[in-house]
Amino acid sequence: MFFQPLFWIYLLFLFLIFIFLTNRVSFHPPCGWGEVFWTFSWCSSFLLVQTSLSVIYLRNWDFTWSDLFSLSSSSLIFLSLVALWVVWMAVDHGLWKFIRLQPVQVKKIKTIKLQTNPKFMPPFGYLKKFGIANQLYQPQVVEYELKLEGWPKEWSGLTIVQVSDLHYGKFFPAAYYDGIIRQIKQLKPDLFAFTGDLINSKKDAPAMKGLLKGFKAPLGVYAVLGNHDMSAGPEVLTGVLTRKGIRVLDNEVVYHQRKGKVLAIMGAAELWYGNRDRSAILNSKADAKVFLAHHPDHYFLGKKSGAHLQISGHTHGGQIRFPFLGPLIVPSTAGRKYAQGFYREKNTVLFVTNGIGCYPPLRTLCRPEIVKLVLKPA
Repeated sequence: MFFQPLFWIYLLFLFLIFIFLTNRVSFHPPCGWGEVFWTFSWCSSFLLVQTSLSVIYLRNWDFTWSDLFSLSSSSLIFLSLVALWVVWMAVDHGLWKFIRLQPVQVKKIKTIKLQTNPKFMPPFGYLKKFGIANQLYQPQVVEYELKLEGWPKEWSGLTIVQVSDLHYGKFFPAAYYDGIIRQIKQLKPDLFAFTGDLINSKKDAPAMKGLLKGFKAPLGVYAVLGNHDMSAGPEVLTGVLTRKGIRVLDNEVVYHQRKGKVLAIMGAAELWYGNRDRSAILNSKADAKVFLAHHPDHYFLGKKSGAHLQISGHTHGGQIRFPFLGPLIVPSTAGRKYAQGFYREKNTVLFVTNGIGCYPPLRTLCRPEIVKLVLKPA
């Protein structure tokens, strides 16, 4: 059985279905459920169900073609359903990529490697023996020029620096971030946007007083909270950020005006645990709209609100990526569709950054990044 190609094809199909369900269900706890418990419970359940069904329906099959049609009708139906599920996933992804998605007018201007404290050596160093480099402490600034449909010329050249997923804590302490933060401040955009998961636990919140002090920009410094921020204690973190001049947006909108044209900076509450009143965002009136949301899964709201641009984090770019395959684990109800980069639907461009921190402490083919966006009309 183990030497039969059909056996390995079948295992591959089960694995693809497992990843599909894990991304869409296991990483999305309903309000009141702990993330770790929810994720472990559902992943275990999927594996148990897959194993049980395989034993029930395929225990008498040696995975040869000659023996395939001697299986019972129920076993053949089960195999057909597994195959159809995989085919459906492939067709769905193809329709999304080639029909739903529209081209994005974006150009990479430059990439700057940030200087980091040399005392920080990434864990899992032994992976180098297998040709796998842990890029955990190799952050970079990537600058893009992005042209947006309907973007007013009065706001042409607006610059945004996005910082996401710091995950301040054990593997990313103040000694690591101090120098990086100084370099980020030197980018001097029109506005700074922190898109969530600044900390991992409640005890880390006070450190933000020193770490994020001194951020200034002509249009302000804004933040939205992520799932880790919410589980760590949103009130404490919000208080610390506010006292340091960072405006935390909780389904709120801030307006700016230039030459008679209004810019709306919209910020989403955390998707799983936060405020559900989205009326301020949906009813916003402006000539240019930028939407900050921790989760790419807030894309439904970005499109519904008429945002020209949504910037998000949360996925860490997939974090552990493979050549040709890309990432396997992407915590999004859309699966791997919005793992990293630029996407456009209904004239709303979504950008998902790799972020700068992560957990577990391993990054491959997915360098941590801070992003500077220069917005112009298409």
